[in-house]
Amino acid sequence: MKNYLLQALISKYQYISFDIFDTLIERKVKAPSDIFAIVGKNILGDACADVFRQDRINAELIARKNCKTGEVTLDNIYDCLADKYLEKKALLKESEIQTELDFCIPKQNIIEVLKYAFEKNKTIFIISDMYLPTNVIKKMLEKCGIHNDIKVYVSNEYGVNKISGKLFRIVLNENNVNASKMLHIGDSIKADSIGALKAGIHFYHIKRRNRIGRMLHI
Repeated sequence: MKNYLLQALISKYQYISFDIFDTLIERKVKAPSDIFAIVGKNILGDACADVFRQDRINAELIARKNCKTGEVTLDNIYDCLADKYLEKKALLKESEIQTELDFCIPKQNIIEVLKYAFEKNKTIFIISDMYLPTNVIKKMLEKCGIHNDIKVYVSNEYGVNKISGKLFRIVLNENNVNASKMLHIGDSIKADSIGALKAGIHFYHIKRRNRIGRMLHI
């Protein structure tokens, strides 16, 4: 393992949490919305790929606007597409789930960090702001080589997100964890860093493209 700095840091904490997207796993596309274009192409045809991409982006914006917490499910999003795509709604949703599974790949050096934490008997949590259901997230993790029985916390199933600090506090409270003994590892300065620090949790920033990042202290 070449991540010596992070390895040494992990040894100081009993609880380690990881973000998912662009931390443990990533998608084999240039932008997340490319997933929507692929779905549109597969279900509606080549000519509809970019149209569906934009419709899917707009549907998520509308769903978040209509939701008091802003944390929406995939069902909420596709309900906003029902008027235009009623007959294809179920197929489109299932295609999006399958496409996410097909295009997810591991960020191998961060997977190694997670495995190292397991070897050192750390308690591990996975925390994500995401509209996909937990069972789909777990399938993605399994595909990327994470088969351990890890507690997964997804924002849409709790109605709160990371950036508010509330999802982190749920993790702390449900598991009787002292925040000072927990380290969160993620790629987003906004969602991962701000939220973790609000909850009193130390944060380590993973830069994109598998580059090791830096520690942000409370």
